[in-house]
Amino acid sequence: MLMRSFFIMTLPLVLAACTDADSASSSGEKAVRDGASLYQQYCVVCHSSGAGGAPIVAKENRLHWSHEVEEEGFDAIVREAINGVNAMPPRGGCVDCSDEEIRATVIHMLQLSGAK
Repeated sequence: MLMRSFFIMTLPLVLAACTDADSASSSGEKAVRDGASLYQQYCVVCHSSGAGGAPIVAKENRLHWSHEVEEEGFDAIVREAINGVNAMPPRGGCVDCSDEEIRATVIHMLQLSGAK
């Protein structure tokens, strides 16, 4: 009987300890990640060194990135990031990134490069 009373009294405390993140993950929702963190996790290795022919993200390459935006258009660059281009895999290897997250990552890369 004492054990049952203990369980009944502690159950609300256990349930109160659940966070919104727990409920979001159990309901299938996922939080949107920002472009800066996705760039650091998936893109920086190639886009900071030029590995595989990736254009380097840096202020020194502002003209390259600005030209790409002007010539191809921002939406075309986002489509390339989503579908992959040359040695870059689709979504830069982030298989669970949404289109919105890829778009935010492209924006971040353009900002880092000072593209206009």
